[in-house]
Amino acid sequence: MDKSFIFALLTALIWGFAPALEKMGLSGKIDPFAAVVIRNIPVAIIGLAGLVMVGRAGSVTAIDTKSLLFLIAGGLVAGLIGQYTFYSALKAGHPSVVVPITATYPLVAMTISVLFLGDAFTWQKFAGILFVVTGVIFLK
Repeated sequence: MDKSFIFALLTALIWGFAPALEKMGLSGKIDPFAAVVIRNIPVAIIGLAGLVMVGRAGSVTAIDTKSLLFLIAGGLVAGLIGQYTFYSALKAGHPSVVVPITATYPLVAMTISVLFLGDAFTWQKFAGILFVVTGVIFLK
């Protein structure tokens, strides 16, 4: 079995389990923004410790300014704003509806890639869009 398939499957299992934990954490009197901050503190600490332990801390200083700015922007958009809107939806709704809808983000990424990054638009991608949109309609 392909190594990338195994990692992708593990990712799906892990990411599928995480919203259940997060929904339980959001069930109390906690603001979704505070929850995002609390969630990211151990991630940052463990991530930095991991960089040091595997000897890759120096790679952070070797990053060029353009790459650094794009990575920071991506982190702010996905890791802060996106996580906040996800937690707000998760706190107010059911994970069985919220998670599949938010998992349509590849559709947005594909559209942006076609419109702004020069990726080719194919009939297969069009069919995929139809399947994703149909699936979201069935969830509502």
